[in-house]
Amino acid sequence: MFQQNILEELKNKLYLIAGDASFRKFYRFKSSKGKILVYCNTSKKTNLANYVKVNNFLIKNKFLAPKVIKNSINKNYLIIQDLGNVSFKKYILSKKNKFIVFKKITDELIKIQKIKVKKQFSNYNQQKLKKELSLFFEWYLPEFFNNKKIRKIRNNIERYFLPRLASISNREKVFVHRDFHLENLILFKKKIGIIDSQDAVIGHPAYDLASLADDVRIKISPKDQSKIIEYYLKNTKHNSHKFIYDFHVLSIQRLLKILGIFVRLYRRDNKKQYLKYLKYTWYLIDMRLKYPELKNLSKIFNLYFNKRIKNRSKWN
Repeated sequence: MFQQNILEELKNKLYLIAGDASFRKFYRFKSSKGKILVYCNTSKKTNLANYVKVNNFLIKNKFLAPKVIKNSINKNYLIIQDLGNVSFKKYILSKKNKFIVFKKITDELIKIQKIKVKKQFSNYNQQKLKKELSLFFEWYLPEFFNNKKIRKIRNNIERYFLPRLASISNREKVFVHRDFHLENLILFKKKIGIIDSQDAVIGHPAYDLASLADDVRIKISPKDQSKIIEYYLKNTKHNSHKFIYDFHVLSIQRLLKILGIFVRLYRRDNKKQYLKYLKYTWYLIDMRLKYPELKNLSKIFNLYFNKRIKNRSKWN
């Protein structure tokens, strides 16, 4: 039955819905509600097998994630439960008091971080953090600098940044979704559904909090950002000063990675829609660089990155 491509076989029964930044494509069934077909013929193990593994892990631990209805990874697809299309980004935009919603999401994050993790997923170690940071140097910087200048900038940033990432990556380890932002959280029957979870790792608890508070896809007030962090710390047992320092370092790492990924999506995959987030990403980087203990890193960035670079609006 499935000798031909599943998309060809079901072409009159499916319609494409908005996907994510990966190679996966998502289709809803026209006649039957509650199901989504996820198709991917590139890096199937990473894109589909990990998706199943992490979702099953979350469901086992009593969190809401899409259940797998049919597993056909060998034929490049899954059929999963449809949690609907009301992302928390869409939901929160209709709310005057956004912090009330963020409190509920932060409560969910704290619960997730209480899951006992051992070796179910790979460690978010210094090597992985460094590899992600390299996306900034390899994809974003060539838009503005020649190779010689890129090597100089990279050396200066890595000399300061990498020892701090090494220190942070050896601290407390929890389940890290790795992309815990509002578009990956779905309002489903008054519960928080978690999607796009295939890249989960075991790492620092500040990382997912940074994904939430410093979400590049939605602008929230600095006051609300601070309140999210304060609320999280109030309801956990972390050392406040050490945690906030780690938060700033990891948020900057993540935001630099995002600059690289979004330019790569444009140059390599012709996905121009992500470029609109770059200016705000720089705003968040500048805000986190104001943290007193990152003064030397801030000087490095001020030396190389001016307003023209940060505010670039035209891409060819």
